[in-house]
Amino acid sequence: MSEQDKLYVDGVEGTSRYVTVDGVRLHYVEVDGPDDAPPVVFTHGGGPGSTGWSNFRLSAKAFSAKHRCYFLDFAQYGKSDMVVVDGPVFTWHAKKLLGFLDTLGIARAHLVNQSFGGCVATALAVEHGERIGRMVMIGSQPVGHGVIAPMPLTTKHARDIFPGYFGDGGPSPEKMRALIARLEFHDDGKVDAENVRLRYEASINPAYLELIKTPGFFGQPDDLTALLPRVTVPTMIFWGLHDWFGGIDVPMLMLNRFADARLHVVGKAAHHLQTECPDEFNRTALAFVEGHEQ
Repeated sequence: MSEQDKLYVDGVEGTSRYVTVDGVRLHYVEVDGPDDAPPVVFTHGGGPGSTGWSNFRLSAKAFSAKHRCYFLDFAQYGKSDMVVVDGPVFTWHAKKLLGFLDTLGIARAHLVNQSFGGCVATALAVEHGERIGRMVMIGSQPVGHGVIAPMPLTTKHARDIFPGYFGDGGPSPEKMRALIARLEFHDDGKVDAENVRLRYEASINPAYLELIKTPGFFGQPDDLTALLPRVTVPTMIFWGLHDWFGGIDVPMLMLNRFADARLHVVGKAAHHLQTECPDEFNRTALAFVEGHEQ
């Protein structure tokens, strides 16, 4: 195994690996940890260049002290296969996530999920909740609308995210930094160079740039609102007060519908609070996963 297959953060080493599920090759980063507890699988958001590692690398040290950790790239992201999603998007990816667990022989895992990843995890929890120990969601919107107002994610401004980043001369590190600062962070000064580098490099994958030319490549819309009462997995929902993609009514809806949920709001954070406020997130999320809620 070459040094290119290794990733490092805070003295922790991750190993780049692959697994094939239903003919789709999925990439993940594995960080060794104790095997006397269920492993933790991290899934990422849907923004340009997102990967399991880039979204959660600042959680690797804290979580791997207690659990073996897997940082998964969904199909269409990172180093996973660039394939067209055929069907409702959350449900399609949830089947691949289930296959990931099956192929690695993971009977039960905790899931820690950013935004889009939390929507996929919700779809998995609806059908196969027995495979999930505890579930953590950050800024996730598995619903078509909030209680008070339409979700900003559906507005014309949000629909411009991908055309704005990939158009007008194409991707650049400067445009990636601006995207993260404007849409994902509350404090622009906390956007670090390594996060920008990882996201930018993933966003210029030639196979991905070719994939996004295909109409409907992302899959069909998937609204899980009616299915939320079927989620019985103990869940902690994290929400940044300044989340641009939805108001506090969105997690309140899930809090009301899930069988066993709690909500942690971070006042000076936005959509990627696990990167913007890693100490608070890691401390609170790990305590919940370990069964010691704060």
